Amino acid sequence: MATVDLLYAATQLVTEARLASPSMIQRNVLNKHGVRITFSTANQLLAQMRHSGIIGPAREGSRPSDVLMEWEQAREALAAEHGGSYDPSHHATA
Repeated sequence: MATVDLLYAATQLVTEARLASPSMIQRNVLNKHGVRITFSTANQLLAQMRHSGIIGPAREGSRPSDVLMEWEQAREALAAEHGGSYDPSHHATA
């Protein structure tokens, strides 16, 4: 899975779950896409979402960040910043 595709996939997971935490991203990317990512990579994905305004600032301790956008808005924000598009059905595993 390409880096931009991983960002789109993680963003879709976060916006649909309304929960932005590294451990949630790690678990769900593995479960839904069969891709293992490190905690550090999950944090980098969250930092990119934060930079794009998709999630709010990091919170104290291990509390998840607030999710500020719905999936469609977030997808448009990512497309404007990173280009391309994302088709989740293309990357889903059975």
